[in-house]
Amino acid sequence: MNVWLLATVIVLIVAVVIFVGCIAVVIFPLKNVITVILAHMQGLQKQLEGIQTQAIALTATIDKMKTDIDYKKQSFQTVVQSVKDVGTALNELNDSSQKATSAIVKQFQNDEEKQAQVERWTNTAVSFLNRKAN
Repeated sequence: MNVWLLATVIVLIVAVVIFVGCIAVVIFPLKNVITVILAHMQGLQKQLEGIQTQAIALTATIDKMKTDIDYKKQSFQTVVQSVKDVGTALNELNDSSQKATSAIVKQFQNDEEKQAQVERWTNTAVSFLNRKAN
């Protein structure tokens, strides 16, 4: 066998051994660093799980509050609409009572007998009130 070939093979084997040694020197300290990083990542994951649980609880609370506010808003709008409807009904009642009163006044103004009858009833009521007051 050739000496140069033998020397090349020996140099190659020594280079491979040195390369493996260098890799081992780099990887073993990295193993400790990676272990520490993984431990920190697990701690962060636990914290994130707690935050996620709180976020879910807050979202549920917000949804309940929104539903409650929507219900109260709808109820309040119903009450407001009812009050508006009462106002409209009172206006209509007022208009119709004014028309009826006007019709009665017109009839009363044209009928002297009714005027006399109203005067008698008024006098009777006033005398009754005067007796009660004494």
